[in-house]
Amino acid sequence: MARARLNLWSRGLLDFTGERVIPGLVDPNLFNEHMARYRFAARFAAGAVVLDAGCGSGYGSAELSSLTGHAASVVGVDLSAEAVRHATNTFGGPGVRFLQARCEALPFADGAFDLVVAFEVIEHLEKWREMLAEARRVLRPAGMLLVSTPNKAYYAETRAAAGPNPFHVHEFECSEFRAALTEVFPHVHLWSQNHSETIAFVPKEPSRGALDAPGDADPGNAHFFLAACSQSRIADTGAFAWLPEAGNALREREQHIALLETELRQKTDWLKQSGDNLAALQQAHENLLAELHRQNEWAEQLNGDLEKAGERIGELQEEAVVRLAWVRDLESQLVRGRQEIERLNAENESYYASILDSNRNVESLKQELERENAELRRTKAEVNSLETEIQRMEAEHEPIEVENGWLRAERRKIAQSKWLRLGRALGFGPVVKSD
Repeated sequence: MARARLNLWSRGLLDFTGERVIPGLVDPNLFNEHMARYRFAARFAAGAVVLDAGCGSGYGSAELSSLTGHAASVVGVDLSAEAVRHATNTFGGPGVRFLQARCEALPFADGAFDLVVAFEVIEHLEKWREMLAEARRVLRPAGMLLVSTPNKAYYAETRAAAGPNPFHVHEFECSEFRAALTEVFPHVHLWSQNHSETIAFVPKEPSRGALDAPGDADPGNAHFFLAACSQSRIADTGAFAWLPEAGNALREREQHIALLETELRQKTDWLKQSGDNLAALQQAHENLLAELHRQNEWAEQLNGDLEKAGERIGELQEEAVVRLAWVRDLESQLVRGRQEIERLNAENESYYASILDSNRNVESLKQELERENAELRRTKAEVNSLETEIQRMEAEHEPIEVENGWLRAERRKIAQSKWLRLGRALGFGPVVKSD
């Protein structure tokens, strides 16, 4: 059953990041190290209402629910929504449920649980004191908190090469861990948890047997600390050991090494393929650089052409400014020319009107002159007739002194006639002597 469950876990939906244990994705020894705590907790879980605080991927909650003499119900809580979703899909079922919640602020009523387990959680929390206070609040008066954490001194040695665990906020040494727990709970019992080599004699059928385990003279040397905390006296403080299935750690280690070698070969093939891909990418990169170089040369040439074009554009702009000024001056001249043409047209119209008036006056004068000429011709004819008559009379009579007053008056009127004067001015007509 355990192997079938492990196969199910190996199809887990979570990726292993080192923050929490994912069954099937970690070394069997590491997984057994974590699973042993839940087997230890089963001693106190029979018929109990259990809270698994910081349940992670949920395998431990399912284990407490499935063991012989199992818990009445188990609730697992974790801060990660992804972990809770995985735990629900993989391990949820009758008697086991999962919620997203903070261990420092549990969403449960006072005295709701008989047992609270918080394995490898306290070192991940900044507000670890609040977690201890919350565990006491949700426990019934006779309830128990089982809490574990790595030994700071030993953990620093094992991670000397890798460096501190990035997911740990506060790690504890033995005395500090005990002091922190006794500040909250009046009864605290501390166990050392060590991963030890052992020689096991087991029958085919599952069984319980004797454990020859001398007490640890210095708990400060332990790999991990596991404490039971309660407001009541803790009855069961005996030693406990768990032998996983046949407990053939050597065989499991060899199988794990074989699995790692298979993964290493796959990764080697992948690295070779990646190397080939990288070489192709490198060639493509070099080709791209060459093309980029050609493009840069073309761009430089284009920049030179653009610079020359810019200079030419500047020259054309300056020329355009000059031509624009010339055009504006020409437009101004055209405006003045149009104004002058309009003025001359107005003058021409006025002059033409005066010419028309003059023509009309000339026409009138011509008509008057024709009348005057006609009158002059008539007068001239009369004068000529009169002269002829005078000449005839003079020819017929000797010249005599005519003293007749009438004759002299007539001659004066003839001499002063405007028509006779006009004729003299124009150079024709007779000359009449006046007295």
